Amino acid sequence: MSDGLILYLPETDDAQPRWTRVMDDVAIQSGTGANWLMACGISALPDDNRIMLVPPAGQVTLHWISHPDLPPRQGRAAARLAAMASGIAMADQLVAATDENDDPARPHMVAVAGRPDMQHWLLWAQHHGLDPDMIVPAPLLLPEPEDGFARGIVGDALVWRGVDMAMPDDMAMAELIGDAHVVEVAPATVEGLAIAALKQPPVNLRQGDYAKRVRRQMDGQALGRIALWCGIILLIGLLIALTGIVKNHREASRLDAQSVTLAQQILPGASDAEQALTEMEGQLAARGAGGRAFTAPVAALMTAMQDAPGVSLTSLSRDPDGMIRATLAAAKADDINLVLLAIQAAGFTITATPSQDPGGRTLADITVQS
Repeated sequence: MSDGLILYLPETDDAQPRWTRVMDDVAIQSGTGANWLMACGISALPDDNRIMLVPPAGQVTLHWISHPDLPPRQGRAAARLAAMASGIAMADQLVAATDENDDPARPHMVAVAGRPDMQHWLLWAQHHGLDPDMIVPAPLLLPEPEDGFARGIVGDALVWRGVDMAMPDDMAMAELIGDAHVVEVAPATVEGLAIAALKQPPVNLRQGDYAKRVRRQMDGQALGRIALWCGIILLIGLLIALTGIVKNHREASRLDAQSVTLAQQILPGASDAEQALTEMEGQLAARGAGGRAFTAPVAALMTAMQDAPGVSLTSLSRDPDGMIRATLAAAKADDINLVLLAIQAAGFTITATPSQDPGGRTLADITVQS
C-alpha cells in the first residue's frame, strides 16, 4: 500500500497548491495551501511517505512517438531525442523523461519540460521541506481514452487527454477537438489514478540530472555479516601466517642441525650453529681467509685514504691465501706514504713497490695482511 502526499502545483505563483494526503491507498484528507502538516495534525511526514508533484498541464508537453523497428530500450532513447528536437527551446534547456513501455508496437510516451521550470518546482518543494519522489504530468492522471478525448479536473485545472495528445483547457480549440467523442472524467477517477501513480507513475520527470538522490540506509544485519566475514578472513590470514612461520622455523632448525653436523667434522666441540660459525670464522681468519680477513684490511685501507684526498685506488684484489693487493696513485709519493703509515698504525702488515705511470703520477703496488 502507498502512503504519501500529492501536491497539485498552481499555474501562477500567487495561487495556492492543492494537496491530498494518502494512507493505505486511500485519500484521507485534502486541502489548499501549504498547511498540510497542520491540517493533518503532524509535525513531519513519515520517512516512508512518497511525495508526488503534479505540475500544470501547460508547462509539460507530452509526445507519443513510435519506433516499432527498434528494441524497447533503444526505442525509448530515440523517442526522447526526437521529442527534445521538436521543442521550441534549445535541447540543453529541456529535460525529457520517458515511460517504461517495453512493447515496441506501442508508442513511447515522452514528457518534456523546461529546465527552469524543473528547477523552480524542486526549489519550491525544498522551500516547503519536501524532496519529491516523482513529478507526474497532470494529463496522465486522466484515463487513456480508446478514441476521442477524456476531460477532467486535475487539481484546480481542466485538462484534456487524447489518444496521442494532451493539453490544458485553454488549448482545446474547437478546430482541434472537432466532433470527437469527449468523456467527462469524475473527480474520484482522477483521485484513484493519482493514488495509483504514487506506486507506479506513468512518467516520472525526476530522471537523469533530476533523479532523486537516494540515501542508502545501513542494514545492521548486513554490517554484522560483513564484520563476521572480515573476522573470518583475518583469522584465516593469521592461521596461514602462523603456519608459514612454523614451517620456516622447522626448516631453519633442520638447517642449523645439518650445519652443526657438518661443522663437527672439523670442530668436534661445536654444539650449535652460532658457536660453529664463530669458531670457523676464527680459524679462517688465522689462515688469512674468511670474510673478516678481507673486510678488515680493506676497511683499514679506505679509512687511511680518507685523510689523503690526493690518493686514488686504481685496483683492488685478494689472493687465495687472503692477502689483499691494491694499487695506489698520487701526484706525490708523500701522499701515498701517509696512507701506508696509517695502515701500519692500524696494526696491519704492508709491503709497497713504487713505480710511475706514463702520465708522471707515482704508483705504489701494496699488499695488506692482518
